[in-house]
Amino acid sequence: MRIGLFTDTYIPEVNGVVTVLTMMTRELRREGHEVHIFCPSHPSGDDISTGVYHFPSLRFIFYKGIRVAIPYNRSALRLISGLDIIHSHDPGPMGLLALWASKRYHIPHVHTYHGLYMYYRRYLPRAIRPTRGMVKSLSRLLCNHCNAIIAPSDQMKHELKSYGITCPIYPIPFGVDEEEFSHEVKWNIRTALKLPTEDLLLYAGRLGVEKNLDFLLRSFRRLLSIRPSARLIIAGDGPQRQHLEQYAASLGIASYVTFTGFLRRGDLIDLYRQTTLFVFASKTETQGLVLVEAMMAGAAVVAVGIMGPKDIITPGETGILVEENEDDFAQACYRLLQDEKERQRLGTAARNWARSHSSQVSTKETLEIYYRCRYGTQTKKLSQNQ
Repeated sequence: MRIGLFTDTYIPEVNGVVTVLTMMTRELRREGHEVHIFCPSHPSGDDISTGVYHFPSLRFIFYKGIRVAIPYNRSALRLISGLDIIHSHDPGPMGLLALWASKRYHIPHVHTYHGLYMYYRRYLPRAIRPTRGMVKSLSRLLCNHCNAIIAPSDQMKHELKSYGITCPIYPIPFGVDEEEFSHEVKWNIRTALKLPTEDLLLYAGRLGVEKNLDFLLRSFRRLLSIRPSARLIIAGDGPQRQHLEQYAASLGIASYVTFTGFLRRGDLIDLYRQTTLFVFASKTETQGLVLVEAMMAGAAVVAVGIMGPKDIITPGETGILVEENEDDFAQACYRLLQDEKERQRLGTAARNWARSHSSQVSTKETLEIYYRCRYGTQTKKLSQNQ
């Protein structure tokens, strides 16, 4: 099949959508399919790989690092008409281009609803900020013009149905590449970051308001009062970084928290594999790909049990889910830091779950949806309620 992936974020940006697209492209090509990626250009340098088409873009002034595409590229537009499947990954200009192209050329359109966009309104000034009702209406308008929707979790599927979306919705959490996590660890984080302690807690991901990191820092402060050997590593970057560094200082815990910024993929995987606990407090996650990465690395996870994490983690079996309460979060971390045997049990079960939901498995399930939309057939039974 000739597959077009349309996205408003791509390399060199670092986020969950880019990670998914990179793995999906690799796996689809391994299966023998022809993949073309349509994305914004980036001033710091573009991926010049075969099959990547860049559109002129402008800086999005309200969110650091995001580009807004101008959806015109003559050579790319000529190619689009020959696609068998269009798969969009954002509701921005490239997503709208995908919608136009699917209607113009009668090409089946699959859309992955990656983010809980309701919570991203806060980045826009009040004068132009859409209401919650407008976000629901626009989501419904886009999705009901598609042939199928992929939701990263069953929780997200129910959320989309509450918007009035009636086209088929398939809950498929996208996995990670097991092979990436099988290599020997090369980066010793305790030496590199000068952290001799064994109690290393890790958060990885974008540093944005929607990630609930103020709560995580307050919870970590409570943990320090009963486990002073603990250290917190925050890997990633985003518009909240300066605020978070200042907030950690105001809480009196700055010397116990390390901000790494963006890391190379290999270094991040090494970091996952040397972490004592992975901690996650986001309440807006449709899936939380970093959770799956941490689980593939065999890390024990403590997370706030809302939205995507509820589908990823089975409480007490593959991780720990708690309410959004600082004492509860700190106590859950403390209990696992005290009990190495329980940490290992959870980490082993988490790794087994992640292997059964790898990027290879996710891509095959996505292909089933492509075949159904394009040809009305499939190679195996695929249920909207899987």
